[in-house]
Amino acid sequence: MNIVQDEFDKILDFYTSEKYYEELKAAKEAFVNRTGKIDEESDEYESRMNSFNHWYIFDYERKDGSRFIDKYLSSKPSEIAQSLSEINYSLFHFKKINFRKQIIINDVLHSERFSLAKENGHLPLVEDDLFLGRAVKFNEEWYLLNGIVTLPREVFSILKKESKKVRKLNNSSEELGFLLNLERLKNRSIQYGHVDSSKIFNF
Repeated sequence: MNIVQDEFDKILDFYTSEKYYEELKAAKEAFVNRTGKIDEESDEYESRMNSFNHWYIFDYERKDGSRFIDKYLSSKPSEIAQSLSEINYSLFHFKKINFRKQIIINDVLHSERFSLAKENGHLPLVEDDLFLGRAVKFNEEWYLLNGIVTLPREVFSILKKESKKVRKLNNSSEELGFLLNLERLKNRSIQYGHVDSSKIFNF
């Protein structure tokens, strides 16, 4: 059981209740403006909505400048909430499954590597997949939240090079902008499926 995902789901349920409808509506509009349309008929719909939900809780700035995860942490402090507040949004590469049956993930943007907790649950990926996602370290183990956005494998070298440039800036806002732009480009690559991905993921 992915206890980190379960905790996130509780937080999301609370901040998407009727009380927060107007903020949720404004946030979704802002997310679409940055990453592209969320199409209910698309095979990517669930992934897109999960991605939005993560952005809404962890990155969306409210009128007072706070995030929903900050609000939750101040009202219900806990170790797991603290871990979620320090979540790692990044570009990842599914490196391999090692001899211990551990899933090894490379954090391309931050040039790091970790293995997923056995309790993480099913990962809808195969070795060598490239994806956007959010990783959480809790009790010295790593978990991935749902909402993985896969990217074309053929642009790995391009994105690795661009990640290095962004990493050198050492700026969280630049990182967020870069990652949201990758999601926007992924949506464009689906829209223009006949165009080579390397021409779409062009920086």
